[in-house]
Amino acid sequence: MKDNSRERFPESVAISGRRRETARQEFAVRARVLGLLRERGPLTVPEVALALGIPAPDALWWLMGFVRYNQVRASEKADDDGYYRYALVEVK
Repeated sequence: MKDNSRERFPESVAISGRRRETARQEFAVRARVLGLLRERGPLTVPEVALALGIPAPDALWWLMGFVRYNQVRASEKADDDGYYRYALVEVK
């Protein structure tokens, strides 16, 4: 599998405003989110946001990017509160 850990999400280049500011943090946040999932295992969006001290919409944005590029996967079922758990994709 290609190591694309230093490549930006293509969407990061084409955005503006608040999202552009969030995208500028991509490499630092990527390390924090993926490290958190590696350390604690599958987490929900609110759990990731709380652990990293970032707004839940930003945590969701990052997680969906990781899902899109097959770095993170969502659980098959939501928990009792309606949240899916996100975990690292195992590299084979």
